[in-house]
Amino acid sequence: MHKPSIAIRADGNSQIGLGHIHRTLALANYLKDYFSITFYLYQADKLVMDLITKHGFLLESIVAADYNQPENFIRDLDNNSIIVLDGYQFRTDYQKAIKTQGYKLVAIDDLNEWLNVADVVINHAYAGNKSDYKVSSDSVLLGGLKYAIIKQELFNVKRHTDRKRNLNVLVCIGGTDPDNYSERIIKELLSSTDKNISLLTYPLNKRFNELTDLAETNSNRLKLHHSLDTNELIELIQNNDIAILQPSNIALEAAAIGICIALVQTAENQKHIKQTLLDSSCASNLDLNHISDFINSVTIKHINEQISNQAQLLDGKSGLRYINVFNQLALTVRKVNADDVKLIYDWNNDPVTRANSYNQNSILFEDHQKWFMNKIGDPQSVFLMLEFDNNLAGCVRIDNKSEENVIGITVAPEFRGKKLATPMLNLATTEYFKVFPKNVITAYIKKTNEPSLKSFVGAGFKAIDEGNYFGEWSYKLNKKLHE
Repeated sequence: MHKPSIAIRADGNSQIGLGHIHRTLALANYLKDYFSITFYLYQADKLVMDLITKHGFLLESIVAADYNQPENFIRDLDNNSIIVLDGYQFRTDYQKAIKTQGYKLVAIDDLNEWLNVADVVINHAYAGNKSDYKVSSDSVLLGGLKYAIIKQELFNVKRHTDRKRNLNVLVCIGGTDPDNYSERIIKELLSSTDKNISLLTYPLNKRFNELTDLAETNSNRLKLHHSLDTNELIELIQNNDIAILQPSNIALEAAAIGICIALVQTAENQKHIKQTLLDSSCASNLDLNHISDFINSVTIKHINEQISNQAQLLDGKSGLRYINVFNQLALTVRKVNADDVKLIYDWNNDPVTRANSYNQNSILFEDHQKWFMNKIGDPQSVFLMLEFDNNLAGCVRIDNKSEENVIGITVAPEFRGKKLATPMLNLATTEYFKVFPKNVITAYIKKTNEPSLKSFVGAGFKAIDEGNYFGEWSYKLNKKLHE
């Protein structure tokens, strides 16, 4: 089956670093099983291009004339493509130019310095209110570490909270470190502590050769690492006891694995991650004038306390949340009409559908047709068809009854297993609440139907009871507007 398309516009080089690339690569890896993804880069170094293609993603180059002209960049995209922007040049006018062409747009932001008008705005370090963020009222703001964009594999690492040593220090001030914090920190550690040191950097660092020479000169205590894959990164962090990091994605990745973290802020866009990690006691602030004093004062107890705190910070469900977000962007909704009668009959008579229904008997078409025509003509029945990338993918019906408003969903057999139920329910209930904002929606889910329960909970339904409903032991769930 054809996958819907995502176009990611981001850049990375020795001048601006690799943060945008690593972040969007992590996002792309969450989504790659469900979407066809292409990166669009301007003046990318070969190392950056190799990094992207190594992950299996397509790559296109942006020419200079198109750098500030999104109309040119998007002219050959599929009309249903979702566009992702990650970079400080993609400000309000750039976003508006894409939106006016009808594309669904996602903007990754960590500055909050201009109005974002994208359909979805992501700042995983921002934990404040939408009203305090420079974002359009029509935009969805995804903030907080429940939306942390870091490598999925890091969430699966076994965390060690019983460290017994304080011997090894990891230093990583970004892949390029244009202001050369790394060398200053390493020389201080070499001269004023007895720690073994690992430096993580990238060949794009302008002082890579000098840092290599420094490592060779001090080979008994200093090792240089670069261009690590995910497993190598995990091993490196686990083999160290303290990590001196900039408060960017590398700090979140380290917190996911578990290590004592000391933060060195090198740019304004790092302030939110820094504050989040400090407020949650998952990291300490490092004064560059007192590097050795701090490192020498860290106790094993402090290391293990930080690692324990970090375990509460990230729940490992970011990938599923983003699959739901992007699937919902690829969905459209309309009212069911008379032409849908045979298709919905086939869906409802599918063996899996019948097995999960309270009435498991096969349905006669004549009975279905009569029921169907009554439903689409009933003003108290909200009957919606969901299309995914222009393909009919399922339907949701909410019947307003005297005592409760009951919801049901049917996913087309060919779309099962694609994690569409939750975004379908989100989109359908949003449409329902536009008409009936004060109503409460009720769902009944058989206790044996665990996937359906997860889908409804993911869409904001809350379990309020369990018992014998319609002859089956079931959960009863409710959803209210803005709950």
